Amino acid sequence: MTQSLERTRALDRRLDQAAELCRARGQSLTPLRRRVLEIVVEAGRPLGAYDVIDILAQERGRVAPPTVYRSLDFLLEQGLVHKVLSVNGFVACSQATRPHAAELFICQRCGTAVEVARRVADERLEETAAELDFAIDSVVLEVRGRCADCRIETSPPHVTA
Repeated sequence: MTQSLERTRALDRRLDQAAELCRARGQSLTPLRRRVLEIVVEAGRPLGAYDVIDILAQERGRVAPPTVYRSLDFLLEQGLVHKVLSVNGFVACSQATRPHAAELFICQRCGTAVEVARRVADERLEETAAELDFAIDSVVLEVRGRCADCRIETSPPHVTA
């Protein structure tokens, strides 16, 4: 099986799981919501609403911004995407089946974003919130730096003596 076919099947499974998660919650992952989620998943980096609108417009012609914003809001409410505040964009959630504190490692050079969800961080945040009598709605920790590929590309040449 080719790598492209494997990626397509993995993406289809992920979208089907998202649809099932929505159904279990009494919600519907409409075709537009599903396509918006697919675009965000495929990007692998934070996308702004207008990035999504541009992609949809290439496929369907003119797209009304409010419909995309409503789709992104729905995906956010369902925990299928995270909002990346520093760039006013959205990135797909890798663990949508459970609430968690999202740690996003974002490469400042190529824009790639990787999510890490750790139970220990969740527990520590919950303990601190309880001590403060604070109700947490969501947590997204953005860690900015350079990914391994970008560090290699920008590292100075090695000088041999």
